[in-house]
Amino acid sequence: MGHEHDLVRTFQELLHGLLVAKPADPFKHVQEHLSKARKLAVPSDDMDPHFAIVGLDERDIDTDEDREHGKMCSPLYRVARGGDDSDATDEGPSPARISHKVPSKRRELSKRSELQRYKLTRELSTTWTAPPRVLCVTRRHLRKGKYVDFLGEYHLDLIQENGGAAIMIPRTALTVPALAEYLPMDGLLVVEGNDISDEVLNKYGCSAPDRLDGEDAMKWASDTEFDVPKDQLEFALMRLALDSGCPILSLCRGSQMLNVLRGGTLIGDIEKEVPNAVVHLKDASDPSYDSHRHPIRVLPNTPLASWFDKTLIDTDELSVNSYHHQGVRTLGKGLKPMAYAPDGVLEGFFDEQYNPSKGRFMVGLQFHPERMMDDYPGCKIVYEDFLTACKNFRKSRNF
Repeated sequence: MGHEHDLVRTFQELLHGLLVAKPADPFKHVQEHLSKARKLAVPSDDMDPHFAIVGLDERDIDTDEDREHGKMCSPLYRVARGGDDSDATDEGPSPARISHKVPSKRRELSKRSELQRYKLTRELSTTWTAPPRVLCVTRRHLRKGKYVDFLGEYHLDLIQENGGAAIMIPRTALTVPALAEYLPMDGLLVVEGNDISDEVLNKYGCSAPDRLDGEDAMKWASDTEFDVPKDQLEFALMRLALDSGCPILSLCRGSQMLNVLRGGTLIGDIEKEVPNAVVHLKDASDPSYDSHRHPIRVLPNTPLASWFDKTLIDTDELSVNSYHHQGVRTLGKGLKPMAYAPDGVLEGFFDEQYNPSKGRFMVGLQFHPERMMDDYPGCKIVYEDFLTACKNFRKSRNF
């Protein structure tokens, strides 16, 4: 307490001198008192006094040495296993889970956390600027009897290569009440997943498509099974992005979500509802599931035509992948078409206020450019323009 009292008194003297005594040389007065304050604040000669943190020293960081580890970590105890566990392991049985007791020295843990953050920022370049935060909700996958949350590294790599920070949000139900903790948001990427649930569509006042049943539903069972927690998270984030003007790149299922939130409607099943439909979705067991392509006609004077201009020289046609059995029926308010499949199914749209240089980017693509990097150079430009918009949106918000 004496140390802290001396530091407080030093700053009181500094303020008193400036406001009451009014020294002849204020600059010298400030320098003298700041020098005194630094000596009180700096816990170690090894630390740069210009970046000192009061009450912390190097010993407050965990090391691999047992004596240090023992100081900062609480004892461990094993948790009895009941039934299957949720640990994601590659091979063999999962190890018994370990849990920490509540630490008794919360103040020391807090000090350690502050110093760790301090040391991390010291390692960053002096010219470093915070990258735009692009939020992405994970997807659930059943693996070896356990659910695993994941997001394709195609997306993560493209976000990071173009200067963004990918913030992965767990799709679990308990994430919903804590969603605000993942903000601020400078961009939103919404990608593939299951069909959107009626429950969440109704909650947001959106039109629900006709649903398949019986054998028809079983054909696309992996898509027709609803994932309500994921829907809740992505609808909440997309509504927030729409309200704030935050850039949105929506792919496949994401484009369908963006369309209904703007008042559009959906085709419940292309194969059943669209005459002479091309194949938009192969069975997952088909060897050509990932290599399957179908043509689309790109409309001129659209972002899609701009991204693929090096390809669309003597043609208006691209060949794209396809992983969807649903699609856009009618476009939502303020959205304009960019491409159609031969059967008339919409394959891309954009917001009429589109302008990445001003941070405005709301795009829906029914295909997956991240899986077509070797097909066309324009696929990468989709993400480049998206991240350009995210950076400019961040600047406009003065973050």
